[in-house]
Parts: sequence; structure tokens; C-alpha cells
Amino acid sequence: MLLVVLAHGQQNMADSLRTILQRAGGDSLRYEASRALYNYYEEINRDSALYYAELDLSLARKADKKLVEAMALDTKGYQLLHLGRFSEALKCLLQAFSIAENPGNNKEEGWTFSSYGSPGNSRPLVLAVTHHMMGILMTQTQNTQAQIAHFKAAATIAGDIHNPFRLLLANMNLGGSYVTTGQPDSALVFATRAEQISRESGIKKYLGQIYSTFGEAYLDKGNRRLAKQYLDSGVRVSMEQNNLSSLSRNYIRLVRYFLAGEQKDSVLYYALKQLQVIQSMGPVLGLESNLGTAYKNICLGYQFRGQQDSAFRYQGLALAAIDSISKIRIKNLAAFQNTSFSEQLRLQNLEKEKLLYQSKVRIVALIAGLGIFLLIALILYRNNRQKRAANVILEQTLAHLKSTQSQLIHAEKMASLGELTAGIAHEIQNPLNFVNNFSEINTELIEELKSQQSKVTTERDVQLERELIDDIAQNSEKINLHGKRAEAIVKGMLQHSQPSSGKKQPTDINKLTEEYLRLAFHGVRAKDSSFNARLQTDFDESIGGIAVVPQDIGRVLLNICNNAFYAVAEKKKTSAVYYEPTVTASTKKTNSRIEITIADNGGGVPPKIIDKIFQPFFTTKPTGQGTGLGLSLAYDIVKAHGGELRASTMEMEGSVFTILLPVS
Repeated sequence: MLLVVLAHGQQNMADSLRTILQRAGGDSLRYEASRALYNYYEEINRDSALYYAELDLSLARKADKKLVEAMALDTKGYQLLHLGRFSEALKCLLQAFSIAENPGNNKEEGWTFSSYGSPGNSRPLVLAVTHHMMGILMTQTQNTQAQIAHFKAAATIAGDIHNPFRLLLANMNLGGSYVTTGQPDSALVFATRAEQISRESGIKKYLGQIYSTFGEAYLDKGNRRLAKQYLDSGVRVSMEQNNLSSLSRNYIRLVRYFLAGEQKDSVLYYALKQLQVIQSMGPVLGLESNLGTAYKNICLGYQFRGQQDSAFRYQGLALAAIDSISKIRIKNLAAFQNTSFSEQLRLQNLEKEKLLYQSKVRIVALIAGLGIFLLIALILYRNNRQKRAANVILEQTLAHLKSTQSQLIHAEKMASLGELTAGIAHEIQNPLNFVNNFSEINTELIEELKSQQSKVTTERDVQLERELIDDIAQNSEKINLHGKRAEAIVKGMLQHSQPSSGKKQPTDINKLTEEYLRLAFHGVRAKDSSFNARLQTDFDESIGGIAVVPQDIGRVLLNICNNAFYAVAEKKKTSAVYYEPTVTASTKKTNSRIEITIADNGGGVPPKIIDKIFQPFFTTKPTGQGTGLGLSLAYDIVKAHGGELRASTMEMEGSVFTILLPVS
């Protein structure tokens, strides 16, 4: 409710600024109004802030004001990275660096592009802002080393030009960085500096975020009293400054505080508060501030209160949101990786051009004679330093590419785990229904038996009592039977969903194949209850136990079965009524190896791309529905087992995937 009051309290200001923007006669006034609107929406609505950042950029380019353009690129990049559009944010920040690092763009341009400027130092100020934004982008893409380096660069420049606002933000984010790397003492040092600058300068907009760093650091150090004190202050200040981003950070840390303590009832209260903030801000894809995290915490809150129906509902919302966000992050991280790789190639080409230039200079120098030998030596020295600097950048970029690739593979595994969990939930629903039904019947029978026993001896029906007792006993046996059945399903499935130990163990391949075929089917049905398909199995009972890593082979089977059900579901949408989706799983032992075959009667794969399906990031699914990593990971897992993964297909007839594994 307080968020609504805050929003209404400042709405008049936003309306007034929009009126000024509409009526402004010149680009300078339009820019001032647009920049003020951006500052208003910066931390409360990402979409609106992005709109005004793009308007600032358009006006700056129209007026050919380079430093204003660079600042607008920074603010646009800031909003894009919080919306999860990492590749676009990187492009904006690289353009801003190109402008800010050019000494030719050193003149003051007349337009005010920062409320906390440094007169006479506009270019260093823009450079500090760009380093700061790049540090936040590295935070969102989980490149810890690079984020700290950029924040320190921003702090150094801010100190040189005596800009308290940039110093405050740099120290604040360095504190946050050290919290995430498990260094609470260092985090407290930088948070204390940021708080001191805030107090001395009167800049309180980000004080709530500084307090959230204090709270998290003290929580890591085990000082719960100070942690709670700072987090409560962070909530209060964030509300006073109408900074929803900082408010969300404090709420999620209060959830963590109560999860680790005794008052677990409070988890639900702050989880619901965080959800309200996120919904107010529009689409948010941050590492911790997103719908998936909010729904998951609300689910935990209801579990602590014993409200299982509500917990189950939010668990479903959390799974769906996390799955959706994971797919978007995978897509955006892949685009970010491609952009980073393009920048790497640009640096390599730049290095080649420099080397070519160096060769030309040498030839000219030799012709000119010994008189210019000193000049050649100086040129070679300069180029050698540039080469070393470029090599350092290339090494950092390659390290970042490897880190991003690891994140993508982890996200793919988490997406598979989500589908596996949905299948398990659907699989155990049947025995749980039996347990619930027989429990309800027993309750009614016991009430009827009590009614009989309360009667006087002459009116009691002994035969009816015996029948009731027999019925209760039979129902109890059925409850026990189906309870053990559900327990066996959960134990078996969770064993296969645990992280891989990397150790091979004797495994019943037939049972493993049937389990993951069924789980994949139930996973699809959990998303679309109208979907149905015929499952066929043909297992060779002579196979016995085979030495494999069951969790890894399970992931291979789950990926292939998911693709099969996707293929038949897509064909069903465009086929006649008589088409029956069918997926077949079979095993066969031949000499020194076994074959596991998954076949479907879906649309098949066009022959011209069949050779590409095992390549990383190649997918035939629409954008956002596939990562292109599933079959690539499956291929690598089978190869690591000393086996082969083959695919054959006939367009519009179906596909067959065969896993060949050695027996010994």
C-alpha cells in the first residue's frame, strides 16, 4: 500500500515534466525534460526509463554532442542490462567507451548531462560512468574479476576529478561485489566509505542499497542484530527515496535473514513485499530480483505456515517463471557471448593492422638510412606495448567467454532438471490420490464404528462392527501399499536427478530407459494437459546391469525423449485427426555393446541440417524454446562413456536416435 502512496506522491512531478517535454520549442529544453523523466523512472520502472534514455540519445545525436551521446548510451546500457538484454547493453557501453576515450571529445558542450557534474572534466566524468556501467554488466553476467576492476577504475577517475556522487556509487558497488565473493570485511570497508560520502554530500538516493550491503555482510559474519537493524533502515530509506530497486534488495535479504532464524513466519511477509515491488517495476531479469525468486520465497513462506495448497500453487508459478527466465537468460547470454567474441575478433584485426603498419615503417626506415634509427626504435617500443595490452584484453575476453559458456551449460542442466521435477510430480500423483482417498474412507468408517460402539449392548450390531474393522484394516493395507509405491518412485527418480558423481555403477538400462521415457511424457503433460501420445517399449531382457554413470545417461535419455515428444506434438498441431503421436523406446544387446533406440513419428529433420544437430547452439526450435545445447551435451556424455550417438530421419516421417554403449 505504501508503494501506491509513494507513486501517487510523485506522479504530479512526472506529469508536469511530460507536459514540458510536449510543449518544449527547442531540442535543448526537450533534452532537459527527457533527462529529468529518465532520472525519475531510473529505479522504479525499467521500460519507461529505457524509453527516455533512447530519447536522450536521439536528441544528442541530432545536435552532434558527443559526450552527451556517450552519457545517453551509458544510461541506455544500464536499463538494458537490468532487463537482461546483455548483448545490446555491451554494444552501447563499447560505443560510449569509444567516445569517452577519444581526447578529441574534450570540449564542454553546454548541455547538462549529469545532476552531479564536474565542470571542466566532462570527458573523465563520462569515462567514469562508463566503467561503472560496465562493472554492473559484468556483475549481471557473473564475471567477478572484471566487475571489480571496472568499479575500481571508476573510483580512481572519480577521485581524480573530485566527484562525490561517482565516488559514492563506485564504493557502494565495490561493497556489493565483495559481499557476493564471500569477503564481508572488505564489503564493510567500502560500504562505510559510501555511507560517509552519502552523509557528507546529502545524496541519499542509494543509501538504501548501501544499507542492504551492510545487512548482508553482517548476516555473513553472524551478527544478526546489526544485520536486521541495517536491513530495516534500508527499507525505510528506500521508501523515502522512492528507489524500488534498493527496496527489492532489502526485502530479499530480509527473507534470507528470517530463513536462517527462528521467526520463519516472517518469510512470507517479506517475500510478498518483494513480489509487489517487482511487479511495480515491470519486467526484471536480475540475478536475484525476478519473479522466479519471488515465487520460490513465497512458496517457502507458505510451507513454513503449513499452508500446503498455497505453497504448491506458488511452487508451480516458481517453476514456470524460473524456466522462462532461464531460457531468456540462456538466449541473452549466448547473444552476449557472440558480441564479446566479435569484439575479440575486432581486437585481433586491429593487432594485425598494427603489425602491417609496423612492417611498412621498417621498410621506409631502412631506405631512409641510419639517421632515423632512433625513431624506428621508438615506434617498435610503442607497438610492442600496444601488443602486450591487446594480448591482456584478449586473454580476459577468452576467460570471460569460457565463464559464459559454463553458465549456459549449467542453465541447460537446470532446465532439464525442471522438466524432470515436473515428470516426478505427475508420476507420484496417482499413488498419492489412492492414499488420500483411502484415508478419507477410513475416517468415515472409524466415525461409523464409534457410533456403533457408543450404543447400548443390546442395540449394537456386532457383525457390522467386524465388517467395519475389516474394511479399515484393508484400507490401511492399501494406504501402506500406495505410500510405499510413491516412496519408491521418489527414491528412484531422485537418485537419477542427483548431481553426477562421475563414477560408473551397474545400472539396469531397461528400467532407466523406461523411467526417463515416462518422466519426459509426464513433463510434457504437466505443461499441456491436452497432449497425449502412445508409448511403446521393446526391451531386451538379457542385457542385465551395465556399468554407466546413471545420472549422465539419464540426462541423455531425457533430452532425446523431450525432443521426440516435441516433434510429435508439433506434427499433431498441423496433421489430420487420425494422426496418433507415438514414441518408441527399445534396447538390444549385440556382441560387445548395447543399443538404446528412441524413435518418433513426428515431422523429422530436413536432410540438409541432419549433420548439424549435434553442434553446440544449433536448434530447429523457435527463438526462446530451445538452446541448441541439449543434443551437444548428450553427444559429449555418450562419447565420454566410450560410445556413439547416431541420428537418422525421414522428413515428415519421423526420427530415430540410437545410443551405442560398450558392455564392459
